[in-house]
This record gives sequence, structure tokens and C-alpha cells, in this order.
Amino acid sequence: MAEKTFKGKVKARVVELRFATSGKLASISKKRGDMVKKGELVASLDKTLFQIELDRQLDDYEKKRSEFEIFNLQKGEPTDDLTKYLKTGKQAELNISVKDVEIAKVKLDQVNLFSPIEGIVIDDSDLVPGIYITPASSPIKILDTSSYSFEIEIEQNDLQMFLNPRPMTIKIPGLEKTYTGNSKPIIPSLNSKLLVEIELQDKTGLILGLEGEAY
Repeated sequence: MAEKTFKGKVKARVVELRFATSGKLASISKKRGDMVKKGELVASLDKTLFQIELDRQLDDYEKKRSEFEIFNLQKGEPTDDLTKYLKTGKQAELNISVKDVEIAKVKLDQVNLFSPIEGIVIDDSDLVPGIYITPASSPIKILDTSSYSFEIEIEQNDLQMFLNPRPMTIKIPGLEKTYTGNSKPIIPSLNSKLLVEIELQDKTGLILGLEGEAY
């Protein structure tokens, strides 16, 4: 009896990168079709306004710190409740200023968009330097090349075959090599289909969307 075959296709995770803040795009280092490494710069916003804000907060911090030191020199160690409250207020203002500096530094860091994965840029939203973008617009999509798998659709009568991990062989027309892997737990889908993902041992040569058969 011939072994049953299941039709399926190559799947992979696609990660959408978005800036955490709005601003004018200064540069885009990776475009559609480019390979990208984990931690590599993909795009940057103009940092002028963010640097100005950080400088302003640093100046404010220096002002608050000076006021706090002057208060200590003038009042010394508080001996009455009023002076204690005044010193507490000065300390609170200094603490707030420190937090404002930290927030400004985080915002400045967010002008650079780095890739969290290694993969291929499959959509750059046609970004060009000079346009104004927001976190809700213009995502850069990266295909995670380490996440390639082969996904098949099974019938209800085939459930027993996939209750436990099962070794599978995959053949894809157009590719000379044969791929092998093990099935993962059955995935229920919203359209009532029963899907099984096959984790592949070798992922070289694969392209997202290629169709084939598994047995």
C-alpha cells in the first residue's frame, strides 16, 4: 500500500519592524531583497529634535542639581519640619529631572531601527528619506530565514497519524534535494482546517510559499 502523501507549502515567520516614535526618515540602510543580520541597522529617523530635547533636559538637570546643592549650603541639615519639607521638595524636583533625562535618552535611542532577527527584507513600504512617518505607518517586513517550516493540511480521518511527532519526508518540485523533519502538534485554525507544521532539519534553498508534498 502506497504511503499517504499530504500537500503543503513552505511557511516562515515574517516580522514587522516599526519605529516607536514619529519623525522624519533620515536614512534607510536595508531595502526590499536585502539580507539583514540580527542587530543590524535597518533605518533611522532624523535625530535633531530628539537631541535638542535631551540637551534641554540635561540643562534642566544641572539647574535642579545646583539649586539642591545651594539649598544644602544655605540651610544645612534640616532642624525643623518646614526646612525638611522644603528639602524633600528640592530632592523630588531633582529626581524628576533625572527621570526626564532618562526618558529623553530612550527617545533618542529610538531613532534607530535595528533588526531583531537574521533574514531578508521582503517589504520596505517604499520608504525614502525625507518623508514623515508614524509608528502606525510604513512597516518594514523581514522574513525570518531561521523559521522555515513545511505546513500541510490533513483530514479529520488522519488525526491518529499525527497525535505524536512523526518523521516526514518533503519533496518540492523545482528543488533537487529532499527535505526531512518531524511533525509538531496539530494546529486548529479559524477556518476549521487541521494544519500540521513540520520542523525541517535542513532549510537551505527554501523560498517562502513553495508548494510540495510530504509523506
